[in-house]
Amino acid sequence: MTKETTRKYIRQAIIIVVSMIIGSIITIIIRDTDCKPKKTSISNGGYSEFEPLYETYEILRKNYYEDVDTSKLIDGAIDGMMNSLGDKHSMYFNKENKKEFDSELSGTYYGIGAEIQLNEDSTISIKKIFDDSPADVSGLKPDDIILSVDGKTTKGKNASEVASMLKSSTVKTATILVKRGEEEKEFKVKKANVTMFSVSSEVINKENKNIGYISVSIFGEKTYTQFLAALNKLEDSNIDSLIIDLRGNSGGYLSTVTNMLDIFIDRDNVIYKMQTQKGIIGYKTSTTSKKDYEIILLVDENSASASEIMAAAMKEVYGAKLVGTKTYGKGTVQTTSDLSNGTMIKYTIEKWLTPNGNSIDGEGISPDYEVSLDEEYKKSPSNETDNQLQKALDLLK
Repeated sequence: MTKETTRKYIRQAIIIVVSMIIGSIITIIIRDTDCKPKKTSISNGGYSEFEPLYETYEILRKNYYEDVDTSKLIDGAIDGMMNSLGDKHSMYFNKENKKEFDSELSGTYYGIGAEIQLNEDSTISIKKIFDDSPADVSGLKPDDIILSVDGKTTKGKNASEVASMLKSSTVKTATILVKRGEEEKEFKVKKANVTMFSVSSEVINKENKNIGYISVSIFGEKTYTQFLAALNKLEDSNIDSLIIDLRGNSGGYLSTVTNMLDIFIDRDNVIYKMQTQKGIIGYKTSTTSKKDYEIILLVDENSASASEIMAAAMKEVYGAKLVGTKTYGKGTVQTTSDLSNGTMIKYTIEKWLTPNGNSIDGEGISPDYEVSLDEEYKKSPSNETDNQLQKALDLLK
């Protein structure tokens, strides 16, 4: 890396941070706009402000007692500037983290097609297998405990680290050793591009009532089309009411949740407000479609950002009821900017308010019916042991 190239990266990072000063889970509302960096010239007067940064870089590169990875120096400089904002929702993504972030929101990634989780005993197990995915075809099953990937143990690693091992593009066929019951089994899994489904649905019959149920895990690029298809299928089954499950949903694209609210709330109703330097702006629905059946949303302390936008609009405008526990309380909006070295920054640009003008930032949204998830469900997850779901079903029967 040349000195001039290094200066360009550092200069660009500082310019971006200067321009900005005018969510264990990452909670997100992303305005999905193209924010590619622009070439910028700096006057001699501005250049002097950045000179100590260049000087530090050169001193460490030339005089540190060991070889210095200059790319790590630049990563650290940008990360430090993002941290200096004091905003936990503004952050720096290196190339690897950016790839993970983009994959989750895009709805596609290269891997085996399984969701994994870190258990209380520090083991890593498979939580979910996507239909027709490489993991499904190979014979892997939910609850399998992953012992090693390509000969490397998973002991002491968190879920993100193991996910990176499974998604590695350098190994086309993963060798996965799992523990199933008391038996160890080895699987060869050929990786492929996998479509992630952020929506699942079913019809639940309760005392001769057909109650539709839709779970939304994130508001990604493909979530709206998946949600609309699932809802149409439920309505074709003549549902009497609907449950939308946003528990554990940490957010996603603002445009996605806006499109989903358009399904339920008709034209000219404000669904959220944005507070900017120019004042407060109300955003309304744009279609004539609406629904009139009873709706309940399931929420918890991990329902954040876009989930809270949907919960607030459905509660204050549609008249839906909320069941569960108080939501996370994130009332800000972020955007992302790709940097020229393949990394990315995410930073706050707006504060959002509910349709009635209420701020939920740091407060969350209180449910109409406060119900904590029972320990029985955590031990043995099912519809029957899910007391929050059962409360919603009782209200709709």
